[in-house]
Amino acid sequence: MIRKIVSYNLLVLLILVIIFELIFGHWLESENFGIHMRKHRNINELYKITIDNSNYQFEYKRNSNGFRSSKNEELSNIKHVFLGGSTGNERFLPEELTIVGKLNTLFKKEEADIRIINASVDGKTSRGHLNDFKFWFTKLKNFKPDYFIVYVGINDAVINQEEKYDLTFDNNIFKNLRDYVTNNSVIVEIIKKLKWRYFKTTTLKYDVDNTKDLYTNFLFINYEEAKKIHNLKLLKLKHANLYSRYKNRISKLTQEILNKKSKIIFVTQIKHNGLNDEKLFLLNEILKEFSAKNSIDIIKLDEIYIGSKGDFYDKVHTTEQGSHKIAIIIHNKLKNLIN
Repeated sequence: MIRKIVSYNLLVLLILVIIFELIFGHWLESENFGIHMRKHRNINELYKITIDNSNYQFEYKRNSNGFRSSKNEELSNIKHVFLGGSTGNERFLPEELTIVGKLNTLFKKEEADIRIINASVDGKTSRGHLNDFKFWFTKLKNFKPDYFIVYVGINDAVINQEEKYDLTFDNNIFKNLRDYVTNNSVIVEIIKKLKWRYFKTTTLKYDVDNTKDLYTNFLFINYEEAKKIHNLKLLKLKHANLYSRYKNRISKLTQEILNKKSKIIFVTQIKHNGLNDEKLFLLNEILKEFSAKNSIDIIKLDEIYIGSKGDFYDKVHTTEQGSHKIAIIIHNKLKNLIN
């Protein structure tokens, strides 16, 4: 008898949960994320980071739409989107100290009607950004930005780039099921909020202390020096697959952005030692050629930025100091490009 009562109550509870999920969850919405976006939505994590004796304690947040932001912006109001990999996301810095955060501060000081939303995701190449337009941005109702600021090059320079960062799903069926539930269940969403509010603990504690080794015998290769070191014609032949792949991806990415009736502003990239990396030099030049041929605006960061010790905490990721320098360069160009 007791077993029947328990079974009956469990059945009733299950039915109530299903009804609750169908009413308040995202299962039946045409814009639901399905198995996509994986770990890039509804994130609240407490970080304690030390970079070259600078200590940061902050909340790393990505909102329900997947953007790195502490709030959910009205999608129809989003007009400027920053697209990049980890060099744009800058996970180890507080939001306001990242390149995007500093850009917004600079525009706010000028009382300009420009707020940039950070859509950068760690590890993504231009192929991953293409997937964003297929599996992420198409799920955002009334998401019609005027501009996409595309910060690419470094991740694409790795010829054998692993696909796990670019793909929006997992090859494991059980992980896909987990992602599907996580992305659509309102109960999971509530549990996450309660856990963050009442059981907040440090998610990541990280100490970056390799800047001394990074800048031993430091030599910064600026653009003019890079042109003497690297032969562009030879690089196109030497890295023919990389050259062809990047041109193809950039072309497709451009078309996706234009299909949204948005404008594009490309931004080239640099490493801690400038343009010593021949592959990055090659991709920057390809991006410039493509932009000129197709009348697309481009900010040639690699030709303007002059590096100094302390700008980076590893070969590709900037410190607060480096992000500030890059933000100033991009800001000075952006305000003349964005109407």
